[in-house]
Amino acid sequence: MNKKEAGEQVTAKQGLLLLFAAVLVIVVCKIVFNVDTKTTLMISGAIGGIICMIWGFKWEDVESKFAEGIKSTAMPIVLLIVIGMMVASWILSGTIPTMTYYGMKLLAPGQFLFLSCILCSVMSVCTGTSWGTVSTLGVALLGVAMGLGIPIEMTAGAIVVGSFFGDKMSPLSDSTVLAASCARVNLLDHVKHMFYSTVPAMSVSLVLFFVLGFKFKGGTISGVEYNEILAGLDASFNLSLLTLLPPIVVLVLVLMKKPAIPTFGAGIVVAFIIGIVTQGADPVEMLNAMSKGVSIETGVPIVNTLVNRGGIVSMLDTIGLILSAAIFAAPMRASGSVNAIFEAVKKVAKTPKQFMVLALIMQPVLLVATTSYFVTMPVTGELAADAMDEMGYSRLNLSRMMEDGGTVVCPLIPWGNTGAFITATLGVTPYEYFFYMPFIWLCFVFDMLSIVTGIGLKKADGSMVTPLFKRKAA
Repeated sequence: MNKKEAGEQVTAKQGLLLLFAAVLVIVVCKIVFNVDTKTTLMISGAIGGIICMIWGFKWEDVESKFAEGIKSTAMPIVLLIVIGMMVASWILSGTIPTMTYYGMKLLAPGQFLFLSCILCSVMSVCTGTSWGTVSTLGVALLGVAMGLGIPIEMTAGAIVVGSFFGDKMSPLSDSTVLAASCARVNLLDHVKHMFYSTVPAMSVSLVLFFVLGFKFKGGTISGVEYNEILAGLDASFNLSLLTLLPPIVVLVLVLMKKPAIPTFGAGIVVAFIIGIVTQGADPVEMLNAMSKGVSIETGVPIVNTLVNRGGIVSMLDTIGLILSAAIFAAPMRASGSVNAIFEAVKKVAKTPKQFMVLALIMQPVLLVATTSYFVTMPVTGELAADAMDEMGYSRLNLSRMMEDGGTVVCPLIPWGNTGAFITATLGVTPYEYFFYMPFIWLCFVFDMLSIVTGIGLKKADGSMVTPLFKRKAA
C-alpha cells in the first residue's frame, strides 16, 4: 500500500467503510457484550487507526489528530469540573434542598401532574441530572400518585418530561455540555438556541398535564416517600429564601451574557458564603465536598440519595467519555473520512436544509443502534460540524439537533440504559407512557419544522433565516 501524503484523504466509499467499521465495533461492544462506553470508543478509535495505516496513512498523522481532539476538550472539561463543584456547593448551602422542599409543598391534587412536571423540571435544571431526579423526586411523586389514584403511566410521563427537560436545558447537564463540545459552540449560546424547539414542545406537554389533572381534583397529597423527603430535608437543612441567592446570581449573570465559567464561579462563591451563614457549614468540609462530592447522613435513605452527589469526582466519568470520544474521532479526521462522506451526502442533499434534515434523522437512527448519545454526539459532531460552516449555517443548529434527536429520545428506547433505568425505577415501559410524554418526541418534530420553515434556524453570521418578528421599515 502506498503511503498517503499529508492532507490526502480517502474516497467516499473508504470513508463509509471506516464509519461502518466504527459503528459495528460500537454495536458489538455495547449491545452484544455490554462493554463500558469509554472502552468501546477507544477500541473503535484503535481499530480505525489500524485501518488508516493499512490504507497507507502514517501513524504520526493519526496520533496528531488524537492530540488535537484531546486539546479541543480542554474547556469543556474545565467547565464540567466547575459544574461539579457548583452542584456540591448548592447542596451544602441548602439551595437545592430548599427548592425541592417548597416545590413539593406547592402540589395540589387537581394540578398534580402539571406541578409534578414543573417540579421535576426545576430540580433537573438545578442539578443537571435526569436520572437523579427520576430516582429521588420521581419515586416520591409516584408514591403520591398511587395514593391519589392517578394512573402510573400518566405520572411517569410527567416525571420523565420534567426530568429530561432539565437534562436537555441545564448547563449543568453532561449531555448539554457534550452536545456543545461536539459541535464546538458556546455552552450558553447552545442552551438559548434550543428554546426554539423546547418551548413549544414543553408548552404542549404542560397543557396536556393541566387538562388531564381535572380528572383528579379530589383527594389529598400524601404518601410515605413524599412525607419522608419533606421531613428529611426539613430536619437536615435550614430551609430559607436566602439559600435561593446562588441561582439568582447565576441567572442574572447569564442574562447579562457573562461567560459560563466566571458565572458558575460566582454561583459557587455565593453558595459557599450562604452555606456558612445559613447552614453553619464548615468551610474546609465544603471545599472537600466540592472535590469529593457531598457525603452526609440525614437518617432518611431517599433523602441521602437526593443530596449525596456533586463534586469534581462526579464528573470524572463524563470527562473520560469526552476524552474517549476525541480518540474515537481521530482516525476519521486523519483520513479525511468526514469530508469524503459529507461531500457524498451533500451530493444527495441538494440543499443545506435537506442536509440538516438528514443530520437530524441520523440522531435517533444512530441512537437506536448504539443506545448512547455519548456515542452518537461525537460521531455527528465530527461528521457535520465543518459541513455546517461550509454551507453558511451556524453549528448551533447542529448542537440543537443532537439534543432534539438524541438526548430526549433516550427514554423511548427500551433496550437502552435510560429506558431500562426508567422502567426499573418507575415500573413502567416506554410503550406505556409514550403518549403521556409528548415533549420527548415533539422536540424532534419542532426541530424538523424549524429546518423546513427557517424559523429558529441560524446562519453562520448570527442572523436568522426566517426572523420570528420582522422589523418594520423606517
